[in-house]
Amino acid sequence: MSKTSRDRNFIPNKLACLNTDTVQGMNMVQIQIDPITGGILTDDTATISFTMQPFYPGDERYIGVWLFQGTDGLTYPAVATSAGALLIDAT
Repeated sequence: MSKTSRDRNFIPNKLACLNTDTVQGMNMVQIQIDPITGGILTDDTATISFTMQPFYPGDERYIGVWLFQGTDGLTYPAVATSAGALLIDAT
């Protein structure tokens, strides 16, 4: 797992699953800030190389990962590129 940086209050950065992994959750990356906008760095063209699977939020493998609730009500991890850009659907 990626080592997370911490802010001055020792709060860790949020992590996301690496989009190029073949198995979800094998490698984590820190979600980065866009230096131009000051918001979350995003990518609306990258894809994932694994089949997204729901998981239990207490799963040790996913500690520190930013979580989202799917339309099915299940919990899924955020996914980002190796540059830390959060994958989004801009449609």
